[in-house]
Amino acid sequence: MERLKSGQSFMIGSMPHKRADEAFEVLEAYPLDIPTWPQLPARSFVEGMIPQCSEGFPGIKIDVEKKTIRLVRGDGLLEAMTEAYEAVIARHSDFFSISKDFAEGLYRFLERKGNGDPLPVVKGQVTGPFTFGLGLNDDEGRAIWWDESYRDLIYDGLALKGVWQVEKLKETADNVIMFCDEPILSALGTPAYMGVRDEDVVEGLNRVIDRVKAAGAMVGMHCCGNMDWAVTSRANLDIISFDAYEFGEKSTIYTAEISNFLQRGGYLAWGIVPTGDPDAIAGESVDSLLERMERLINLFCGAGIEENLLRKRSLYTPSCGVGSLPEDAADKVFELLAGLKARLSDR
Repeated sequence: MERLKSGQSFMIGSMPHKRADEAFEVLEAYPLDIPTWPQLPARSFVEGMIPQCSEGFPGIKIDVEKKTIRLVRGDGLLEAMTEAYEAVIARHSDFFSISKDFAEGLYRFLERKGNGDPLPVVKGQVTGPFTFGLGLNDDEGRAIWWDESYRDLIYDGLALKGVWQVEKLKETADNVIMFCDEPILSALGTPAYMGVRDEDVVEGLNRVIDRVKAAGAMVGMHCCGNMDWAVTSRANLDIISFDAYEFGEKSTIYTAEISNFLQRGGYLAWGIVPTGDPDAIAGESVDSLLERMERLINLFCGAGIEENLLRKRSLYTPSCGVGSLPEDAADKVFELLAGLKARLSDR
């Protein structure tokens, strides 16, 4: 039995509000089919993508006032890493838990959704291992992913962080989707990341994905850039979320990879509502986005994907998080998504 229904909507994660209850007011006004807890980077620096998932990792120092995060290689790092590896070996997911200070939206979500009957499905998110490891530097300015001993801990620690979150979200729903957010994957292949091989990406993602799936969750990945489907579709993902608004046409060059992914049971989450530019958001309507969506579906089908398969395995989202937008623009994104989803459901 399928755990997801075709055509459902969800969000990527971040919202621009400084209080969780304000974000939930918007989500109540424009309900998502798959409820998702909001990340609130405007509330605190520690709710940014990398800081929010940093708890439990040894040597990480955060300066909230200066808005900096780095790995400090002090005398106690070896002992702290030993402790973290012991937690990994023992599968002690609480060691890598996310505290309320770092994720107010998650804890309010658990409070709000945990009191009634279980929901059919909910979504959570962690930072993916490549965005975390390549986006976080040590005190010499070198990305921590390049440190092989720390790299293993990145994979295993983020996997356990995802498992911990799945266990919490299971208190609210029959099914859980856990997303790895990986915006940096669109930059792989550029000079700064030439040392990251395709095999590294697939193997690294799977080290997180497989452990989270073993905890009973479906696993998705979001990349808001022009990602390489030939690589990402090889990972053991259930859902791939992409920026269809900006990169839908370019993605048709990966028709074979997308078709294979759908045929083996994967879902494609179309990020069809723009989030990058308030002017672009203001200039769109449900009708214009519906026209864009149908045009993209026709392009994909014309390139070789069977139409019924594509529609059957499609979900709908904003193109990325809305945490950097003004609140009124973020509201418009959810209004457009709700209207578009309703129109697509009628077809």
